[in-house]
Amino acid sequence: MLFSTATGYALRALAALPEDGTYCLAKDLSSRLGLPGPYLAKILQGLVQADILASVRGPKGGFRLTRPAHRITVGEVVAAMEGPEAMEGCVMGFPSCNGENPCPLHDAWSAVKSQVSSSMTQATIRDLQLMDIRHKKEAKERVPNSPQP
Repeated sequence: MLFSTATGYALRALAALPEDGTYCLAKDLSSRLGLPGPYLAKILQGLVQADILASVRGPKGGFRLTRPAHRITVGEVVAAMEGPEAMEGCVMGFPSCNGENPCPLHDAWSAVKSQVSSSMTQATIRDLQLMDIRHKKEAKERVPNSPQP
């Protein structure tokens, strides 16, 4: 996996939030997604700090998107979770790796990094929501009908 588990959880949680501005409790999200509650709550608070989510305390509170899902990019979420320099640096960990002093994977990683970065700035949370809907529909269609007695 290219990014941390926390980033994966953040993307899944954001895609599961309603777009109508209603608040969703962290415990409801964690239950629906099968994710650990306290860990997800900490992730969601980080997304509040990054101004991706808004939160309100209390029984009618919870978390909601600060703007429409099609205005939040995957890249923005990755930067909030992993830091703005998540894709920087040498893939092999060499501190002196650069264009003039490349590691054996420098050129290949630069090409991959460019494609991934471009994809993340284009893909939005709405794209993830639509993909999730499509996967659920396809999964339903693949499930064979139960035999009738």
